[in-house]
Amino acid sequence: MIVSCPNCGARYQYDEARFGEATVKRLKCTKCTTVFEVRRPAVTFEERSQETNVGAKKKGEDTTKELELKKLQADRELATLPELAPLPTNRRYSLAIILGANSGQIYPITKPRIVLGRGFGCDLQLADSEVSRRHAVLDIRGDQGVLVDLGSTNGTFVNGVRVQQSNIASHQEFSLGTSTLMFIVTETDDGAAG
Repeated sequence: MIVSCPNCGARYQYDEARFGEATVKRLKCTKCTTVFEVRRPAVTFEERSQETNVGAKKKGEDTTKELELKKLQADRELATLPELAPLPTNRRYSLAIILGANSGQIYPITKPRIVLGRGFGCDLQLADSEVSRRHAVLDIRGDQGVLVDLGSTNGTFVNGVRVQQSNIASHQEFSLGTSTLMFIVTETDDGAAG
């Protein structure tokens, strides 16, 4: 679907699958930074309700099995990921949460690989019901991050496009559920007192 910023009129392609079970999503315009709400189209919502009502118990059982398989797959993927070099001392890394329940928080990154999700075992825990327990992993490689989706239910999005893996540059935004985060790399001066 196409959405438009009510302030500047900028138009964006928005994947309806990102609504998940929600009827309203908050978006931030990349041109003028206005935050605005987008509603799920009524037809899509009604169709989804009909699908959910037909055979709900059977679908619920399938969904539980699918989630268990996704979790096992994510565990295997994390276990097989190569070890990363330690973070360089002349850079500082952080994730700023710019939209969502944890909006305004800045999470300093102190190791080269962090797991993002709403579960207790995650390095960065997001209070967002549309984020999977273990949603994605962020690997730091020099001045870039590599964002990898861990088989999440609602997907990982970079520039409005659902991705399985994507390079993330400093000050680039990405979304998990209803949360939007910004990856930040700052050069530091090792000789400065601070």
